[in-house]
Amino acid sequence: MGTFLGFIILLIIVFSFVKLKIGVAIYLAYLLLVPYMQIHFFGVTFSYNLVNLIFLVAFFVDFRGRHKYRIDYKPLIPFAVLYGGYLIIMLFSSDTPLAYMLEKYRQQVMKIFILTFVMWNVMIQDNTSVKLFRNVCLVCIAIASIYGLFLTQTEGLNPYIMELTDISGGEYNIEYLTRDTGRMFGRITSVFIHPMSFGLFLGLSLVFIYSCIRKVNVYIIAILSLLVLINVFTCGVRSVIAGLAISILFYLLLIRKFKIFAGAAVVMVIIYGVISSIPEMSEYVSSIVDSKSTNIGGSSLELRINQFLGCFDIISNNPLFGKGLIYVVLCNFGFVGVILWFVYVFKMYKYMRSLGSIKEILLPLTLFVFYLSYSCITGEYGYMQVFILFYIIMIGDFYVTKKKFVIKS
Repeated sequence: MGTFLGFIILLIIVFSFVKLKIGVAIYLAYLLLVPYMQIHFFGVTFSYNLVNLIFLVAFFVDFRGRHKYRIDYKPLIPFAVLYGGYLIIMLFSSDTPLAYMLEKYRQQVMKIFILTFVMWNVMIQDNTSVKLFRNVCLVCIAIASIYGLFLTQTEGLNPYIMELTDISGGEYNIEYLTRDTGRMFGRITSVFIHPMSFGLFLGLSLVFIYSCIRKVNVYIIAILSLLVLINVFTCGVRSVIAGLAISILFYLLLIRKFKIFAGAAVVMVIIYGVISSIPEMSEYVSSIVDSKSTNIGGSSLELRINQFLGCFDIISNNPLFGKGLIYVVLCNFGFVGVILWFVYVFKMYKYMRSLGSIKEILLPLTLFVFYLSYSCITGEYGYMQVFILFYIIMIGDFYVTKKKFVIKS
């Protein structure tokens, strides 16, 4: 496995200098399907740091050295504002060593910004790359979903992640993932390290698939949607159900389908009732709102409220700037971090509105709403690096389609 992944990384590097969009496509697939990059190959240790730097150099060689293209970064400005704010807040944070925070910060920034920056610029210069990147995402969704369904039969064992964990020197937590958790199939991670990351991926995937409905064969869309939906109910992550429910209702409200909105709400209640009648699924689903469920830990409503209130105790000695960890907003960045997130959300909305009307940007906006909903329910544990990949491709697709329409008009 290590040799195979080393070969894939070598292909990413080679194609980045020879045919940039192919290099981007392979790297995109790697980031969606492989959760580790600490690979020893031909005497070289390939890590995210090394590959990202080489990838960035290849981009500038191609765009500035070879073609003299104009470089654009507008879609990334809201993210830059957020992470720029994080950097300032860290200087005032307590308890966590600054060197540790800066290292974690650097890792996140490189994972979030480099590929998406390159991908965006490639899409606006080579419009054919949009279809390539879209298809790569759809193939990755199919692979992750099919493998996720296969894992429903393995009772917590994930051979792929176990092998990758062994290669990277990590530890596979079999007890956390087994069926003895009140979940019918245990916690399923598919191609991800953690089931919460897989849950996020499923929700983002469903919105992404729907955005492709006029550009991809309807049977492919239907099959992929069905695969993802089945995984939503078998993966063992309740938060994805709640996040999708919020996103669907948001979408219906914005397109002013009030009757459908009401119908969807009724259907959700019926589905909830049917699932609750299945013995092994009843406790799992009902625990989203029922704190009396005894076998399920995680995200019951009362527990989430208690966790939220507990945040104030955790940051009590530094309420303005938080503890200085990296991911969960209130505990990590205090009240200033929460304000920063409101600024980020406003910047994201403002940028999307600059692209078109509410109706035109509704699907990217719905993708963002799912990400926010899911993160509010679970906390933000490095989810942005997955969200931003889908977001940039959807924005790029929209940009290119609109540009073609204007040219034809």
